[in-house]
Amino acid sequence: MSLIDAPAPRFSISPNALILLAACIGLGWAVAAQVPRVGIITFAFVAAAWVFSVGIHEFGHALTAYKAGDTTIVEKGYLTLDPLKYSDLATTVVIPLIALALGGIGFPGGAVYLREDLMRSRGWRSLASLAGPLGTLVVLIVIAAALPFVASPPLRHALALLAFLQATAFVLNLLPVPGLDGYGVIRPFLPDGVRARMIKIERVGVLLLFALIFFVPGVSDLIFKSALTVTDLLGVPRTAIGDGWRTFHFWGS
Repeated sequence: MSLIDAPAPRFSISPNALILLAACIGLGWAVAAQVPRVGIITFAFVAAAWVFSVGIHEFGHALTAYKAGDTTIVEKGYLTLDPLKYSDLATTVVIPLIALALGGIGFPGGAVYLREDLMRSRGWRSLASLAGPLGTLVVLIVIAAALPFVASPPLRHALALLAFLQATAFVLNLLPVPGLDGYGVIRPFLPDGVRARMIKIERVGVLLLFALIFFVPGVSDLIFKSALTVTDLLGVPRTAIGDGWRTFHFWGS
């Protein structure tokens, strides 16, 4: 069956995704209104918006995999933006929240299980891996484009921080580390023996990267500088990112 002959997927946004989106809107309004305890509200807004953005990242993987021939994507619910469908407790919730709270890093999270054996070519398998970071980049560009039109300073600062987190996630996901999307992009073109040896590393790649970032001096600085280069190119003010971080990190102020 050719790509043209493939049936168009039926898109539907899950109730969970709609609830999360409503929470993002409500929390964003509360941040803009500068309600009491705005630091806590900012933290909740950024965290909720981050989880929703992870859904967009994973949707990118899923839609491309479907176009590539993996029709199991539909029955798994990956095209509904339901955050619970992309969940893996350690890599989706625990590690990313710790990275957000302590390090200000948008750590890769979420998990979709793609059937690469059903995809029609190595090029499509590679593209399915690349589609996630491209989804993250789209979110980043949309936020950056919206910032000049946000009148409320607290909300503008929170969105600037969210844009920076998207940039860190974009940079991290493109690293050719087994278990990350960057490795998934090149994996289809590697020799069979190399791919086989990398399977065990793929299972712990995210944990190893987490350890490198938080325990090896200089690694986090490199990630921050790379992410700031991206946000600079998109016109996100560094001062707004810093103000957003200080409000978000309310327990340290």
